[in-house]
Amino acid sequence: MIGQIHADGLRKLVEEGEVAAIAAADPSSEARRATAANCPFAKYSSDPFEVIADPEVDAVMITSPTSTHRELVLAAAKAGKPLLCEKPLAPSIDVVDELCDAVRDAGIAAQVGFHSRFHPLIAHMRDLVTGGGLGRPMGYTLRDDQYWPTGQVVPGHSSWRSDRSQAGGGALLEHSIHAVDILCWTFGPVRSVHSLGRHVFGFEVEDVATVMLEHSSGVIGTLLTVFNGVRGREERRIEVFLESGALEVTTDFIVGANEDSFLVQRPDVAAQRPDLMTMRDEHFTGLGIVRRDFLFYTYVSDRAWVRAVRAGSVVSPGFEDARRAHKVVDAAYRSAETREPVSI
Repeated sequence: MIGQIHADGLRKLVEEGEVAAIAAADPSSEARRATAANCPFAKYSSDPFEVIADPEVDAVMITSPTSTHRELVLAAAKAGKPLLCEKPLAPSIDVVDELCDAVRDAGIAAQVGFHSRFHPLIAHMRDLVTGGGLGRPMGYTLRDDQYWPTGQVVPGHSSWRSDRSQAGGGALLEHSIHAVDILCWTFGPVRSVHSLGRHVFGFEVEDVATVMLEHSSGVIGTLLTVFNGVRGREERRIEVFLESGALEVTTDFIVGANEDSFLVQRPDVAAQRPDLMTMRDEHFTGLGIVRRDFLFYTYVSDRAWVRAVRAGSVVSPGFEDARRAHKVVDAAYRSAETREPVSI
């Protein structure tokens, strides 16, 4: 699913002359046909290592299931090719450490698929929190819920995300590592966590988890993540409380989503609701994006990656951001097992 979304974004980058679509790989012939419909590549293969080794390929995008990332990232690093890998980097923190060290030692630009950083509402929220105009941040609550992306809940959907050996974790790792990255990006590193989780649907990985987080900055907050059976629902809502203000932000993964909302509350005045269309337009214009015919923020993140690679500049968010977020999730899983707080 995410591979096809990235392919659509790549097609737009091809149209803009930013990249050439050289080769795509997938073991499924059906997936290769779908990829061709979303972005016509010059050639196709069932072997991803063949694509990585192709001398015509300058950079590599990895959008396969989590358990396959290790070998593909290591192959790209060995070939010395810049890469973008979807999140999470691996099912376990030890492999994440291995991959982060590998790309660092190879000296390549390696971005992770934390596309929520490119969401205009999230970016504006962070600017307000870090800008100081509302005082210091005190605490927050974030609720992150989505239909369970598995074939037993959504007919026709792939089911690897309910298999611990392939996914490594459930709602917290596969879905809300996005949220954890947003929290680290906005409030700084996390110092400790205390977590609980449940397996209501009976799969190997959790479908609901709650985490209390303490940041090194002193900010405290809670995260509730849910995979449930409400098909068609994907919503993230964060409320931030500062010394002299409060923010309420709701987002979805697609541009212009009905769920999107933004509220700013200051002392003794009516709540302000900025115009979302204007906010999006100003955000994209600030990034130099002219077109508006994209539905997913992956196009924005992929464009940033491509431009950074071409310019030889630092990519962001990078693998170290992925390591930082995964450490928080790993600590949360250990806390849920012991029912005790865990320091990071």
